[in-house]
Amino acid sequence: MKKIFLAVPIMALGLMVMTSCDPSHDNESATPAVSAEQLTNELKITAKSEGNNNLTVFTSPTRYIKVYDATTDGMVGAGTMVQIQIAPPQTEASFYVTTAAMDGTTSVKSGSKSITITEYTDLPEIYNIIFGDGNGNFTAHTWVWDTEAGDGVWGNGAYLENTGPGWWVVSAADIDGQAAGKGLPNDGLNGWMTLALSGVKTSRGESGQVKVTEEKVKDGWDIGRMVFSGTTPLMGIQPNVGGNQYDYHILQATEQNLRLCAPEPGAGDWGTAWFWNFKRDDSAAK
Repeated sequence: MKKIFLAVPIMALGLMVMTSCDPSHDNESATPAVSAEQLTNELKITAKSEGNNNLTVFTSPTRYIKVYDATTDGMVGAGTMVQIQIAPPQTEASFYVTTAAMDGTTSVKSGSKSITITEYTDLPEIYNIIFGDGNGNFTAHTWVWDTEAGDGVWGNGAYLENTGPGWWVVSAADIDGQAAGKGLPNDGLNGWMTLALSGVKTSRGESGQVKVTEEKVKDGWDIGRMVFSGTTPLMGIQPNVGGNQYDYHILQATEQNLRLCAPEPGAGDWGTAWFWNFKRDDSAAK
């Protein structure tokens, strides 16, 4: 009987792991003795097809192993055949493994091995929603303030309850003043951001990267998570506590609309959160 586990570690955003375990290997103390050099030679990383992002990590001969991301040292799976999906924009994956020594009290660590990623398939549906073109292809899309939204374009409200600004609501007519006041004049009404698997560009002249997952905090409230690096979305700040905001809940994502939310530090249900309402306008990018 095989056991299948699915896990998405919070600190390893974008890694999706499925581990297939052979019951005969559930007891690590039964693993034959092996040296670090032998284990490194036995370590295999294969892709669904050349350059594909769907990987399988295993050893030959078969051993029960624990697989670690060589960049972060975080464990990403365990078993005899560990399946890992790499999310864009990551273009290389490096892993090492450990296995129990024959006495069962110590472990042996392999050297690391890497594989290059050039194509992405079988990604979660949220990638198709955010980056798709409706025909199964990935492309860049530009987002601007949703001037048609009934609850404004930016503001705050109740965390885990509101789906847009609900307490302090900033209208499209007022966003220029807010942006200028926060030292972000290019994030006003004419601001834009372009999101693509290859990266992010903004009207303030910054660029960076973005990752999305289907990780949720409350069923029926959010549909995923969006994490920026190197830049932020329009008005991507925490006004009351200061600093840039990089990590967001995705509340809505369609071909026309994108709604994001970020709580203030320590906020619980009904605590203070900030909300961003965007609409797609691919003609807005410069």
